[in-house]
Amino acid sequence: MATTIGLDIGSSAVRAAQIKTGRGTPTLERIGQVLLPPGAVRDGEISQPDVVAQAIRDLWAQRKFKGREVALGVANQQVVVRQMDVPYLPADELRTSLEFQAADAIPIPIEQAVLDFHTLEEFENAEGEKLSRILLVAAQRQMVDAIVEVADAAKVRPKLLDLDAFAVLRCLAPEKVVHDEGGELILDIGASVTNIIVHENGAPRFVRILLMGGSQITDALVTSLEMGLADAEAAKAHYGIDATETGEDAARIVAERAGRFVDEIRGSVDYYTAQADAVPIRRLVVTGGGSLLPGLVERLGETLRIEVVRAQPMRELEIGELNVERSDLIDAQPFLSVAIGLALGAAE
Repeated sequence: MATTIGLDIGSSAVRAAQIKTGRGTPTLERIGQVLLPPGAVRDGEISQPDVVAQAIRDLWAQRKFKGREVALGVANQQVVVRQMDVPYLPADELRTSLEFQAADAIPIPIEQAVLDFHTLEEFENAEGEKLSRILLVAAQRQMVDAIVEVADAAKVRPKLLDLDAFAVLRCLAPEKVVHDEGGELILDIGASVTNIIVHENGAPRFVRILLMGGSQITDALVTSLEMGLADAEAAKAHYGIDATETGEDAARIVAERAGRFVDEIRGSVDYYTAQADAVPIRRLVVTGGGSLLPGLVERLGETLRIEVVRAQPMRELEIGELNVERSDLIDAQPFLSVAIGLALGAAE
Protein backbone atom coordinates (compact mmCIF):
# COMPACT_ATOMS: atom_id res chain seq x y z
CA MET A 1 0.00 0.00 0.00
CA ALA A 2 1.19 3.54 -0.77
CA THR A 3 -0.11 6.91 0.34
CA THR A 4 0.24 9.92 -1.95
CA ILE A 5 -0.78 13.56 -1.59
CA GLY A 6 -1.68 16.03 -4.33
CA LEU A 7 -1.24 19.72 -3.47
CA ASP A 8 -3.08 22.20 -5.67
CA ILE A 9 -1.87 25.81 -5.23
CA GLY A 10 -4.74 27.73 -6.81
CA SER A 11 -5.46 31.42 -7.15
CA SER A 12 -8.02 31.42 -4.35
CA ALA A 13 -6.94 28.54 -2.09
CA VAL A 14 -4.46 25.76 -1.45
CA ARG A 15 -6.12 22.35 -1.58
CA ALA A 16 -4.83 18.87 -0.94
CA ALA A 17 -6.05 15.30 -1.37
CA GLN A 18 -4.50 12.18 0.19
CA ILE A 19 -5.02 8.85 -1.57
CA LYS A 20 -4.07 5.31 -0.61
CA THR A 21 -3.27 3.02 -3.52
CA GLY A 22 -2.36 -0.62 -3.85
CA ARG A 23 -4.57 -3.52 -4.78
CA GLY A 24 -8.04 -2.56 -5.85
CA THR A 25 -9.65 0.85 -6.05
CA PRO A 26 -7.69 3.85 -4.68
CA THR A 27 -9.13 5.26 -1.45
CA LEU A 28 -9.56 8.96 -0.75
CA GLU A 29 -8.38 9.34 2.85
CA ARG A 30 -8.15 13.09 3.44
CA ILE A 31 -9.09 16.36 1.76
CA GLY A 32 -8.82 19.97 2.83
CA GLN A 33 -8.35 23.56 1.79
CA VAL A 34 -7.16 26.87 3.20
CA LEU A 35 -8.31 30.04 1.47
CA LEU A 36 -5.74 32.54 0.22
CA PRO A 37 -6.08 36.33 0.40
CA PRO A 38 -6.54 38.14 -2.93
CA GLY A 39 -3.23 38.64 -4.70
CA ALA A 40 -1.26 35.83 -3.02
CA VAL A 41 -1.40 33.90 -6.30
CA ARG A 42 -1.99 35.88 -9.51
CA ASP A 43 -2.93 34.11 -12.74
CA GLY A 44 -1.51 30.87 -11.39
CA GLU A 45 1.83 32.38 -10.31
CA ILE A 46 2.85 32.78 -6.66
CA SER A 47 3.30 36.47 -5.84
CA GLN A 48 3.31 36.27 -2.02
CA PRO A 49 5.41 33.18 -1.20
CA ASP A 50 5.36 33.66 2.58
CA VAL A 51 1.56 33.82 2.61
CA VAL A 52 1.21 30.71 0.46
CA ALA A 53 3.75 28.75 2.50
CA GLN A 54 1.88 29.62 5.71
CA ALA A 55 -1.41 28.51 4.16
CA ILE A 56 0.13 25.13 3.30
CA ARG A 57 1.46 24.75 6.84
CA ASP A 58 -2.00 25.62 8.18
CA LEU A 59 -3.57 23.05 5.86
CA TRP A 60 -1.30 20.29 7.16
CA ALA A 61 -1.93 21.30 10.75
CA GLN A 62 -5.72 21.35 10.30
CA ARG A 63 -6.24 18.20 8.25
CA LYS A 64 -3.37 16.04 9.59
CA PHE A 65 -2.11 14.79 6.23
CA LYS A 66 0.09 11.71 6.60
CA GLY A 67 3.41 12.52 5.02
CA ARG A 68 5.31 15.45 3.58
CA GLU A 69 5.93 14.28 0.01
CA VAL A 70 3.54 15.96 -2.43
CA ALA A 71 2.74 16.15 -6.11
CA LEU A 72 2.47 19.75 -7.29
CA GLY A 73 0.79 21.21 -10.37
CA VAL A 74 1.37 24.24 -12.60
CA ALA A 75 -0.94 26.22 -14.88
CA ASN A 76 -0.04 29.78 -15.86
CA GLN A 77 1.30 31.93 -18.67
CA GLN A 78 4.83 30.67 -17.97
CA VAL A 79 3.83 27.22 -19.28
CA VAL A 80 3.66 26.36 -22.98
CA VAL A 81 2.08 23.22 -24.48
CA ARG A 82 2.83 22.36 -28.10
CA GLN A 83 2.04 19.37 -30.30
CA MET A 84 5.09 18.19 -32.25
CA ASP A 85 6.05 15.37 -34.59
CA VAL A 86 9.60 14.17 -33.89
CA PRO A 87 11.72 11.26 -35.13
CA TYR A 88 10.91 8.15 -33.12
CA LEU A 89 13.19 7.35 -30.19
CA PRO A 90 12.67 5.22 -27.08
CA ALA A 91 11.22 7.34 -24.28
CA ASP A 92 14.46 7.72 -22.31
CA GLU A 93 16.44 8.74 -25.41
CA LEU A 94 13.71 11.16 -26.49
CA ARG A 95 13.79 12.78 -23.05
CA THR A 96 17.57 13.20 -23.31
CA SER A 97 17.32 14.83 -26.75
CA LEU A 98 14.23 16.89 -25.97
CA GLU A 99 15.98 20.24 -25.61
CA PHE A 100 17.37 19.91 -29.14
CA GLN A 101 13.96 18.94 -30.52
CA ALA A 102 12.18 21.77 -28.67
CA ALA A 103 14.54 24.69 -29.18
CA ASP A 104 12.68 26.14 -32.16
CA ALA A 105 9.18 25.20 -31.00
CA ILE A 106 8.79 27.23 -27.81
CA PRO A 107 8.99 30.97 -26.99
CA ILE A 108 11.21 30.30 -23.96
CA PRO A 109 15.03 30.23 -24.21
CA ILE A 110 15.85 26.55 -23.94
CA GLU A 111 18.34 27.10 -21.12
CA GLN A 112 15.58 28.75 -19.08
CA ALA A 113 13.02 25.99 -19.62
CA VAL A 114 12.00 22.84 -17.78
CA LEU A 115 10.81 20.33 -20.39
CA ASP A 116 8.54 17.30 -20.36
CA PHE A 117 6.42 15.47 -22.92
CA HIS A 118 3.47 13.12 -23.36
CA THR A 119 3.48 10.72 -26.31
CA LEU A 120 0.22 10.80 -28.26
CA GLU A 121 0.95 8.21 -30.91
CA GLU A 122 3.63 6.62 -33.07
CA PHE A 123 3.21 6.48 -36.84
CA GLU A 124 4.99 6.38 -40.20
CA ASN A 125 4.97 9.30 -42.63
CA ALA A 126 4.63 9.04 -46.41
CA GLU A 127 8.37 8.35 -46.72
CA GLY A 128 8.19 5.44 -44.29
CA GLU A 129 9.99 7.30 -41.50
CA LYS A 130 8.83 6.34 -38.01
CA LEU A 131 7.72 9.37 -35.99
CA SER A 132 6.31 10.15 -32.54
CA ARG A 133 3.57 12.71 -32.07
CA ILE A 134 4.04 14.31 -28.67
CA LEU A 135 2.62 17.05 -26.50
CA LEU A 136 5.64 19.08 -25.43
CA VAL A 137 5.38 20.92 -22.11
CA ALA A 138 7.82 23.73 -21.38
CA ALA A 139 7.82 25.79 -18.18
CA GLN A 140 9.93 28.77 -17.16
CA ARG A 141 12.59 27.46 -14.79
CA GLN A 142 12.34 30.56 -12.59
CA MET A 143 8.62 29.95 -12.05
CA VAL A 144 9.22 26.28 -11.24
CA ASP A 145 11.97 27.22 -8.79
CA ALA A 146 9.57 29.63 -7.05
CA ILE A 147 7.04 26.82 -6.50
CA VAL A 148 9.73 24.52 -5.11
CA GLU A 149 10.98 27.25 -2.77
CA VAL A 150 7.46 27.75 -1.38
CA ALA A 151 7.14 24.00 -0.85
CA ASP A 152 10.45 23.98 1.02
CA ALA A 153 9.29 26.88 3.20
CA ALA A 154 6.07 25.00 3.95
CA LYS A 155 8.04 21.88 4.97
CA VAL A 156 6.69 19.69 2.18
CA ARG A 157 8.82 17.85 -0.39
CA PRO A 158 7.88 17.88 -4.10
CA LYS A 159 7.82 14.33 -5.48
CA LEU A 160 6.26 15.24 -8.81
CA LEU A 161 5.65 18.45 -10.75
CA ASP A 162 2.82 18.00 -13.21
CA LEU A 163 0.65 20.07 -15.50
CA ASP A 164 -2.72 20.82 -13.88
CA ALA A 165 -4.42 19.83 -17.13
CA PHE A 166 -2.85 16.37 -17.06
CA ALA A 167 -3.89 15.96 -13.42
CA VAL A 168 -7.50 16.86 -14.26
CA LEU A 169 -7.47 14.42 -17.16
CA ARG A 170 -6.03 11.65 -14.99
CA CYS A 171 -8.76 12.24 -12.42
CA LEU A 172 -11.75 12.57 -14.74
CA ALA A 173 -10.86 10.28 -17.63
CA PRO A 174 -8.68 7.39 -16.47
CA GLU A 175 -7.77 5.36 -19.54
CA LYS A 176 -8.81 2.06 -17.96
CA VAL A 177 -12.47 3.12 -17.73
CA VAL A 178 -12.89 5.26 -20.87
CA HIS A 179 -14.00 3.43 -24.00
CA ASP A 180 -16.13 5.86 -25.96
CA GLU A 181 -16.18 6.94 -29.57
CA GLY A 182 -14.92 10.43 -30.34
CA GLY A 183 -13.37 13.08 -28.13
CA GLU A 184 -14.36 14.72 -24.89
CA LEU A 185 -13.77 18.32 -23.86
CA ILE A 186 -12.91 19.02 -20.23
CA LEU A 187 -13.02 22.54 -18.78
CA ASP A 188 -11.43 23.10 -15.39
CA ILE A 189 -12.62 26.64 -14.58
CA GLY A 190 -10.76 28.21 -11.69
CA ALA A 191 -10.61 31.66 -10.17
CA SER A 192 -8.17 33.08 -12.71
CA VAL A 193 -6.97 30.11 -14.81
CA THR A 194 -9.01 27.74 -16.97
CA ASN A 195 -7.57 24.49 -18.30
CA ILE A 196 -8.98 23.35 -21.63
CA ILE A 197 -8.37 19.70 -22.47
CA VAL A 198 -9.59 17.58 -25.36
CA HIS A 199 -8.92 13.86 -24.98
CA GLU A 200 -9.78 10.64 -26.75
CA ASN A 201 -10.20 7.69 -24.40
CA GLY A 202 -7.99 9.33 -21.79
CA ALA A 203 -5.20 10.35 -24.20
CA PRO A 204 -4.77 14.15 -24.46
CA ARG A 205 -5.19 15.61 -27.93
CA PHE A 206 -5.26 19.33 -27.16
CA VAL A 207 -4.35 21.41 -24.11
CA ARG A 208 -4.70 25.15 -23.65
CA ILE A 209 -4.22 27.28 -20.52
CA LEU A 210 -6.56 30.27 -20.55
CA LEU A 211 -5.90 33.12 -18.12
CA MET A 212 -9.57 33.72 -17.40
CA GLY A 213 -11.91 32.52 -14.68
CA GLY A 214 -14.42 33.55 -12.06
CA SER A 215 -12.27 36.25 -10.48
CA GLN A 216 -12.37 38.40 -13.62
CA ILE A 217 -16.12 38.84 -13.08
CA THR A 218 -15.62 39.63 -9.40
CA ASP A 219 -12.86 42.12 -10.16
CA ALA A 220 -15.06 43.89 -12.72
CA LEU A 221 -17.82 44.34 -10.12
CA VAL A 222 -15.35 45.65 -7.54
CA THR A 223 -13.76 48.10 -10.00
CA SER A 224 -16.85 49.30 -11.82
CA LEU A 225 -19.33 49.48 -8.95
CA GLU A 226 -16.92 49.97 -6.03
CA MET A 227 -18.29 46.86 -4.34
CA GLY A 228 -16.55 45.07 -1.51
CA LEU A 229 -15.13 41.68 -2.42
CA ALA A 230 -17.75 39.73 -0.47
CA ASP A 231 -20.60 41.74 -1.99
CA ALA A 232 -19.18 41.23 -5.48
CA GLU A 233 -18.99 37.46 -4.98
CA ALA A 234 -22.57 37.45 -3.69
CA ALA A 235 -23.80 39.50 -6.67
CA LYS A 236 -22.07 37.18 -9.11
CA ALA A 237 -23.69 34.13 -7.52
CA HIS A 238 -27.08 35.87 -7.40
CA TYR A 239 -27.31 37.14 -10.96
CA GLY A 240 -25.44 34.57 -13.02
CA ILE A 241 -24.95 34.82 -16.74
CA ASP A 242 -28.60 35.27 -17.81
CA ALA A 243 -30.00 37.97 -15.48
CA THR A 244 -29.61 41.00 -17.77
CA GLU A 245 -33.38 41.59 -17.91
CA THR A 246 -33.24 43.06 -14.40
CA GLY A 247 -31.65 46.18 -15.82
CA GLU A 248 -29.21 46.37 -12.92
CA ASP A 249 -25.58 47.30 -13.53
CA ALA A 250 -24.26 44.31 -11.58
CA ALA A 251 -26.31 41.89 -13.69
CA ARG A 252 -25.06 43.52 -16.89
CA ILE A 253 -21.41 43.29 -15.82
CA VAL A 254 -21.72 39.64 -14.81
CA ALA A 255 -23.40 38.74 -18.10
CA GLU A 256 -20.91 40.69 -20.19
CA ARG A 257 -17.78 39.22 -18.56
CA ALA A 258 -19.20 35.71 -18.50
CA GLY A 259 -20.15 36.09 -22.15
CA ARG A 260 -16.57 37.01 -23.01
CA PHE A 261 -15.41 33.89 -21.24
CA VAL A 262 -17.79 31.69 -23.23
CA ASP A 263 -16.58 33.34 -26.44
CA GLU A 264 -12.96 32.55 -25.51
CA ILE A 265 -13.86 28.92 -24.90
CA ARG A 266 -15.67 28.74 -28.23
CA GLY A 267 -12.62 30.26 -29.97
CA SER A 268 -10.32 27.66 -28.47
CA VAL A 269 -12.65 24.84 -29.45
CA ASP A 270 -12.98 26.24 -32.99
CA TYR A 271 -9.18 26.39 -33.24
CA TYR A 272 -8.90 22.76 -32.20
CA THR A 273 -11.65 21.45 -34.47
CA ALA A 274 -10.05 23.18 -37.45
CA GLN A 275 -6.96 20.97 -37.10
CA ALA A 276 -6.64 18.22 -39.68
CA ASP A 277 -6.28 15.48 -37.06
CA ALA A 278 -8.98 16.74 -34.67
CA VAL A 279 -11.35 14.13 -33.28
CA PRO A 280 -15.04 15.12 -33.08
CA ILE A 281 -16.03 16.33 -29.61
CA ARG A 282 -19.06 14.44 -28.30
CA ARG A 283 -19.36 15.83 -24.77
CA LEU A 284 -18.22 18.60 -22.41
CA VAL A 285 -17.29 17.91 -18.78
CA VAL A 286 -16.96 20.92 -16.46
CA THR A 287 -15.20 21.19 -13.12
CA GLY A 288 -13.62 23.91 -10.98
CA GLY A 289 -15.15 26.55 -8.73
CA GLY A 290 -15.73 28.93 -11.64
CA SER A 291 -18.14 26.43 -13.21
CA LEU A 292 -20.64 27.14 -10.41
CA LEU A 293 -21.68 30.52 -11.89
CA PRO A 294 -25.46 30.18 -12.43
CA GLY A 295 -26.32 29.56 -16.08
CA LEU A 296 -22.72 29.12 -17.26
CA VAL A 297 -22.88 25.37 -17.86
CA GLU A 298 -26.13 25.71 -19.82
CA ARG A 299 -24.71 28.57 -21.92
CA LEU A 300 -21.61 26.55 -22.76
CA GLY A 301 -23.78 23.65 -23.92
CA GLU A 302 -25.91 25.94 -26.09
CA THR A 303 -22.90 27.70 -27.59
CA LEU A 304 -20.86 24.55 -28.30
CA ARG A 305 -23.94 22.48 -29.19
CA ILE A 306 -22.84 19.44 -27.24
CA GLU A 307 -23.96 17.57 -24.15
CA VAL A 308 -22.63 19.05 -20.89
CA VAL A 309 -22.15 17.20 -17.60
CA ARG A 310 -20.60 18.15 -14.30
CA ALA A 311 -17.47 16.28 -13.31
CA GLN A 312 -17.43 13.68 -10.55
CA PRO A 313 -13.77 13.55 -9.48
CA MET A 314 -14.49 10.99 -6.74
CA ARG A 315 -16.38 8.60 -9.00
CA GLU A 316 -13.53 6.09 -9.37
CA LEU A 317 -12.45 6.26 -5.71
CA GLU A 318 -13.39 4.56 -2.50
CA ILE A 319 -14.24 7.14 0.15
CA GLY A 320 -12.43 6.64 3.46
CA GLU A 321 -13.04 8.20 6.87
CA LEU A 322 -12.86 11.83 5.79
CA ASN A 323 -14.73 13.29 8.75
CA VAL A 324 -16.68 15.45 6.29
CA GLU A 325 -20.45 15.69 6.04
CA ARG A 326 -21.82 14.07 2.87
CA SER A 327 -23.41 17.35 1.74
CA ASP A 328 -20.10 19.16 2.23
CA LEU A 329 -18.29 16.43 0.29
CA ILE A 330 -20.67 16.85 -2.64
CA ASP A 331 -20.19 20.63 -2.53
CA ALA A 332 -16.40 20.17 -2.51
CA GLN A 333 -16.28 18.06 -5.68
CA PRO A 334 -15.82 20.90 -8.22
CA PHE A 335 -12.72 22.08 -6.33
CA LEU A 336 -10.86 18.77 -6.02
CA SER A 337 -10.13 17.49 -9.54
CA VAL A 338 -6.59 18.88 -9.68
CA ALA A 339 -5.55 17.74 -6.19
CA ILE A 340 -6.97 14.24 -6.70
CA GLY A 341 -5.36 13.94 -10.13
CA LEU A 342 -2.00 15.03 -8.75
CA ALA A 343 -2.20 12.43 -5.98
CA LEU A 344 -3.06 9.73 -8.51
CA GLY A 345 -0.09 10.81 -10.64
CA ALA A 346 2.30 10.46 -7.72
CA ALA A 347 1.11 6.89 -7.29
CA GLU A 348 2.00 5.83 -10.84
